[in-house]
Amino acid sequence: MKNLIHPRGYFNPLTPLLFLVVFLCPLVAGAVTGDEPPFPANPGLTDYLAWAAGHNPAVAGATGRMDALRHSAEGVGALPDLRFGWGEMIVPVETRVGPQQRVFSLSQSIPWFGTLGLKETVAAKRADAAAAAVRGRLFKVQHRVRATWYELEYLQGEIAIIIGNLALARQAEASTRSSYEAGVGSLGDVLAAQIELEQLTVRLAGLRDRIKPVTAGLNLAAGLDANQPTPVTSAIVPEGHGFDLPPDAVLWTILKENNPELSALRLEQEGRRQGVELAGKAGYPGLTVGVDYIMTGPARMEGVADSGKDPVIARLGFSIPLWGGKAGAEKKTSAGYLAAASADLTDARLQLNASFESALYDWREAVRNAELYGGVLHDSGRQALEVTAARYRSGQASYIDLVSARKTLLGLELAHLRAVTDRSNALNDLATLLGVPIDELLTHDAGSANQ
Repeated sequence: MKNLIHPRGYFNPLTPLLFLVVFLCPLVAGAVTGDEPPFPANPGLTDYLAWAAGHNPAVAGATGRMDALRHSAEGVGALPDLRFGWGEMIVPVETRVGPQQRVFSLSQSIPWFGTLGLKETVAAKRADAAAAAVRGRLFKVQHRVRATWYELEYLQGEIAIIIGNLALARQAEASTRSSYEAGVGSLGDVLAAQIELEQLTVRLAGLRDRIKPVTAGLNLAAGLDANQPTPVTSAIVPEGHGFDLPPDAVLWTILKENNPELSALRLEQEGRRQGVELAGKAGYPGLTVGVDYIMTGPARMEGVADSGKDPVIARLGFSIPLWGGKAGAEKKTSAGYLAAASADLTDARLQLNASFESALYDWREAVRNAELYGGVLHDSGRQALEVTAARYRSGQASYIDLVSARKTLLGLELAHLRAVTDRSNALNDLATLLGVPIDELLTHDAGSANQ
C-alpha cells in the first residue's frame, strides 16, 4: 500500500491508472489474441456444422480466393499509374534565354472510353462467381458432415439393437444348455443357440470397429483433429420425420434459381460475355496526356528578356493499334471462353436435373420404407415372435423356429433404421442440390397436408 500513497502522505494520482492496468490488461490481452471457445465436450450435429463452417480447409481456401478476387476487382477499374520522368542534360542545350539543364515530365495514360468500367465489371462478376463457389463449397462440406453423422448415428443405433438381441441370445444359450444337461433338451437346440450367439458377437465387434473410421471421417469433414472422441448420437435419425417436401414444381424452381453451382456458372458466363465486349475495345486507341517542365539557367548575356524562364510543354498522345492481329486474337479468345462457359452451364443443368430426380426418388423410397418397416411389418414381426415363443414353450415349435422369428424381427428393426437413415441422407442430398438449409425444406406438415 505504501507504493499507492505519495511520500508526503496524500493520495497518489497514478493509483487509478495502476488499477486499470492491473485489472484490464488480461481482458485486453484476450481480445487481442482472438481466443475462440473450444469445441464442445459433448457435441451435437449443429456443433460439428458450425465448426466446419469456420475451420474446414476447403471452405477456408475458397474464401481466400473469393477475398483475393474481391480486392483485385477494387483496383481493376482505376486508371493506370502516373508516370514521372526526370532527364538530366549531359550537354546543356543553349537557348536565347539560357541553357536547358534538366527535364521533368508527368504523364497519364487513359484507356478508351468504357474500357475501365468493363474491366471492373468482369472482375466483379468473377468475384461474385467465387462467392457463389464459397457457398457451394460450404453446402458440400455440411453435406459431408451430415452424411457422416447419419452413418455414425446408424452404427450406434444398430449396435444398440444388436446388444439387445445379444442379451436374449445369451439367455437362450444358457437355457438350452441347462435343459440339455438336465436331459429334457436337445443338442441341436444348444448348437443353434451357440451359432446365433457367435454370429451376433462377431457382428457387434465389426460394428464397434467401424465406429473409429467413421468418426475420423466426421472429424476430417469438420476440420477437427483426427483423435477427437466419438460423439454420442441419438438411436434413430429424426430428420424428415412426419414432414412432406414442398411440391416438385416449387423444388425445381428453387433448384434453377438457388443452386450454388448454377449461380457460379451463370456469373462466370456473364463475366465472359462482358469480356467479349471488353475485347472489342482492344482495337481502339488509348490516350496519354502529360506535361514537361524544362529547367533553364540564366542567359549568358545580360538584359535578355525572359532570361532563365522555364518552359512548360503540354503533351497529348495516342496509342495506335496498327497491327490488328493482337486485337483479333483477344476477340477470338474471349469468344472461346464465353462458349466454354455457356457449355459448362448447360452441362451442369443437365447433370443437376438427373441428380435431382434421383434424390427425389431416394427421398420417396426412403419415406415409404420407413413407414413400411416401422409400422405394419414391425408389428407383425413382433407378434410372430411372441406366437412362436408361446408355441416353443408348449412344445409345438422347435428352437430353430424361435431363432428364425427372432432373426426376422431383427432384420425388420435394422431395415427400419436403415430406411430412416436413408431418408435423412436423401433430404441432405436435396438440400445440398437446392442450396437451402434443411429446415427450410420441411415446411409442409404431412398430417395437415393429407387432411
